[in-house]
Amino acid sequence: MLHMCIIVLYLLQVYVSPLAKSLMLRVPLEVKAKPLASPQLHSFLATETLKLPLDNRDNMEYYGRISMGTPPQLFRVIFDTGSANTWLPSSNCPESNVACQLHSRYKAHKSRSHVPVGHNYSMAYGSGYVSGYLSQDTLRMADVAVPGVTFGETLSHYQPAFIRTTFDGIVGLGFGEIGWRNTTPFLELFCQQHLVEHCLFSVYLRRMPGELYGGEITFGGIDESRYLGDLHYVPLSKVGYWQFEMSSVSVGNRQVAERIEAILDTGTSFILLPIDLFEELQSAIGAVIVNGSSVVSCQMESLQDVYFHVGEKNFTLSPADYVVKLETPSNTICIAGFMPIAESFWVLGDIFLTRIYSVFDADAKRVGFADAVIEEN
Repeated sequence: MLHMCIIVLYLLQVYVSPLAKSLMLRVPLEVKAKPLASPQLHSFLATETLKLPLDNRDNMEYYGRISMGTPPQLFRVIFDTGSANTWLPSSNCPESNVACQLHSRYKAHKSRSHVPVGHNYSMAYGSGYVSGYLSQDTLRMADVAVPGVTFGETLSHYQPAFIRTTFDGIVGLGFGEIGWRNTTPFLELFCQQHLVEHCLFSVYLRRMPGELYGGEITFGGIDESRYLGDLHYVPLSKVGYWQFEMSSVSVGNRQVAERIEAILDTGTSFILLPIDLFEELQSAIGAVIVNGSSVVSCQMESLQDVYFHVGEKNFTLSPADYVVKLETPSNTICIAGFMPIAESFWVLGDIFLTRIYSVFDADAKRVGFADAVIEEN
């Protein structure tokens, strides 16, 4: 079983970073949930929604803040729709693991609500891995507490991928089909406790330079001020990832692919597509492939729009949406935000999600799309 995750670009070197969605393999685990000792649950009306602000680092990381444990320990996390598992760095990681030491670490011995699970885990990526053991504790978002969350305490981080990331860990928002066996993933646990009336969440991301307010994730509701027109829903084609069928992808009048499976993935920075279509797409938009990257002119007038046909609705990415500018002291290079993967499906990451407001409806097993309101920087 493959997991998708984040791709983080730093200047001219691509790191398939945490969650590098260059493909994360799930390691099956037989784990039975254990009750937490005296969980403290804040009261929260089921008719309300929970909105969490997200920070944006260079349009490559969109992360929010949670706490784990009692009293709360604070962390920055990617809310990752391409995974169902949750993990945080552990205070027990060795000093030699610089990537772990540079991030906030969970201290089990300081949490009154910590419960050891007693199973090891390992998650492999295209660029590395994380490994450690499982625990349970209370996860808090704003004033809402979710007791009994099973998560990985990570002892070993593959160093190049994780040293430079701002976020500490991830909270998986996928379904149990891609999670650790016999564990309840965060989203399902959150909904079981009826903390919001509807088991859905919506995502609004902003693209801008630097490290600024990057949008928000809204649990239990939809913010109509964040999109234009009506939401367009399509059913999930397979439960596990947030996976659906796209009718086609076109560049100008040229169709590149039709009837293709796609995954909505907040944990991936770019748009990933099958290798056999990658060169065709690059040629169509006016890119040149150099060392595996799609180099384009920084003068975007010569580039083509890309159209994503979802059901009967078309969504457009202009060159201004998909071109990424990489600046070094001596040079500036522009690349297109598309990368090839050895899979048959597409992965629509943040390049797509910054222009498309997205609804992830677990109750109805569907995803919704609308053109996002674009705010000026």
